[in-house]
Amino acid sequence: MGNRDLATAKIGEEILPFEIETVPEYFRKKAEVELHDTPDRRAQGLREIKELLNNDEHTKNIEFDDDFLLQYLRVRKYDAARAFTQLKALVALKKKHPLMFTNFSCDITAKAAYHKIISMLPWRCQDGCAILLIEFDNWIPEELPLEEIKRASILYLAESLRNLMTQINGFKVIYDLKSNPLRHLKYCTPENLYLLYHGTQECVAARYKEIHLVNLSITAKAMWFILKHFLTDKLKQRIIFHKTTETLLNYFPKAVLPKQYGGDLQNYDTTEWIKKAMAPEKLASLGGRPRQMNV
Repeated sequence: MGNRDLATAKIGEEILPFEIETVPEYFRKKAEVELHDTPDRRAQGLREIKELLNNDEHTKNIEFDDDFLLQYLRVRKYDAARAFTQLKALVALKKKHPLMFTNFSCDITAKAAYHKIISMLPWRCQDGCAILLIEFDNWIPEELPLEEIKRASILYLAESLRNLMTQINGFKVIYDLKSNPLRHLKYCTPENLYLLYHGTQECVAARYKEIHLVNLSITAKAMWFILKHFLTDKLKQRIIFHKTTETLLNYFPKAVLPKQYGGDLQNYDTTEWIKKAMAPEKLASLGGRPRQMNV
C-alpha cells in the first residue's frame, strides 16, 4: 500500500474496491495512529458512551448496536462526550424529521441510484477514501420528490458507514452542480440547505476529507451564497472549486473516475447495492430503535 501516486496507482493493488470486507494491515495501523482505535479504547469508549446514553432523557429508551456506536467513537477519536453529542444530534434529527428514516420504498429509493443522482463509486481512492458522486442535473423532482432524496441520502451514508474502511478513511465527495435553475432553484431554500449541512456534517458519523464542486451553475452559486454561512472554517478549507472537470484528475486516479470526468470508469450503477441496504433488519436499526422494556 505504499504507492500513493495518482498516475501509477493500479486497481487491485493501491486502488481497493468500495465493497471490501477485510481491512488491510496498513489501514488498521492508520486507524490506531489517527483515530486511537485499539481494543482497549473500543471497550472503554463503549462503556463511556453507553453510560452517557443511559443517563440522558432523550436517549435512555433507545437501543444502539455496538457497531453503530463505534462509528461515532471513531469519528470523534474516542472522545466519548463528543461522540455522544453528535449521536444525540442524530436522535433529534430523527425525531424532528421522522419521514427521513421511515416509509422506505425499495423501488422509489433505488431510483436515486438508477438515475445516477447519488452514486457510491465502485473503487476507492488510493488513500482508502470512499467516493460519493452527486449529479444534481439528473434529479427530476417531479419523478423523485425531495423527501425521497432526503431518505436516499440518509440511507447511502448509513450503509456506507457500516464498512470499517469507510469509517477509518472517510469520504471524498464530488458534487456535479450542473443544473436547470427552473427545475431546481426553488428547492435551494435556507431551510433545505441547512438540513443538508446539519444532517451530513453534525449528525452522521462521517469523515469528509475533500469536497469537490464541478460544473458550477446559477443554482450552485445560489446554494453557495446560503451554505457558506453555515460551514465551519475547517470544512471550507476542504472544499475545492473546479473550473473544469479535467482538474479532478489532480486529486483522483483516472481509473476511479467516470468517463464524463476524464476517467476510465464506464459502469457505476449502485442500484443493487442500495437495494441490499434496504433489508428490513437494516432499516429497523437506522438511527437506533426503541428499547424493549422488561415487563
